[in-house]
Amino acid sequence: MTEDGLKRRPKRATMSEVARRAGVSQATVSLVLNDTGGVRVNADTRARVRQVADEIGYHVWRRSPVGSGSIRTIGFLIDDITSSALTTSSIEAARAAAWENNCVLTVLPTHGESQLERAAIKLLFAQRLVGVIYGAFYTKEVSLPKQLRTASVVLLNCFSADPNVTSFIPRHEEGAYDMTTRLIAAGHRRIAVINGTSSMLAAVQRFEGYRRAMESAQLEIDEDLVAEGNFSLSGAQRMTERFLMLDRPPTAIFCASDKMAIGAYEALKSAGLSLPLDMSVVGFDDDPMGQFLSPPLTTVRVPHAQMGRQAVEFLIDKYNRAEQRVPPGKSLLACPLVERESLVSPKGSKR
Repeated sequence: MTEDGLKRRPKRATMSEVARRAGVSQATVSLVLNDTGGVRVNADTRARVRQVADEIGYHVWRRSPVGSGSIRTIGFLIDDITSSALTTSSIEAARAAAWENNCVLTVLPTHGESQLERAAIKLLFAQRLVGVIYGAFYTKEVSLPKQLRTASVVLLNCFSADPNVTSFIPRHEEGAYDMTTRLIAAGHRRIAVINGTSSMLAAVQRFEGYRRAMESAQLEIDEDLVAEGNFSLSGAQRMTERFLMLDRPPTAIFCASDKMAIGAYEALKSAGLSLPLDMSVVGFDDDPMGQFLSPPLTTVRVPHAQMGRQAVEFLIDKYNRAEQRVPPGKSLLACPLVERESLVSPKGSKR
């Protein structure tokens, strides 16, 4: 930390630093790390240079010859990968964009294990690497591994304190604001919210969007209508049952994920209520399953596919030294509303 409380950016590893620490010339470092043939460098020196390079996070970025026509690699490191269609959509979009540019996308889930992450990075650097997408399943701030400081990197669904690192992240707050505003425009005033886990940034931002929209409409937030469902189906089901026990139940429920919206659906149908005539329910994420619910779910789309494609395009532009269309820092992507059939005006509304 500096005296004014700002975080210092980590110092970028350099070839000269490797040479100094290993006690050799920069030429020797280059010969060793580039595996230059026909040159004799003793085994101890080679081992020492490689060890120092690994310790300080210095790697040689191997650029394929321009016009060679050879297949190149784009790495995709992600902390968690599940059967979620949302994760799949970002990977599939990135894969398609990579292949359009004569690149193969190599997806390496690391599950937050530092040793596995280091091994994955080492594997990528042994290939004809264009760059690395460093992604997170949940939106959060990350600290880039030192091994990536010499690579071309873009962050996906996460961001860094380093303002020189480009990241693509969703506008969770604006999406929630727009959805709450849409509910208000339909005539709803008692709008319940089932948020995710409060320790997660996406949940914090989505609730802030709800709060800000209610405040903008000069509507008081009833604390009885605010619940935490932990992004789970069962959690949302329990919270919906709690809402139904109130003297004045809500007329609409805003669930901070589509998965939680399913839990709300189950609770309402078990209580004999009709959706959306008795209660409107909306979600967030635009999981493909939402369109098959009865009624089809009105929701907010998180642009996973758009983020995946733009991350690849950013790396390719950088590799080709093209003019950068995206500046360093956070690039925020809109989360648009997806209108289906689970939102109507409340009973008795003149709208």
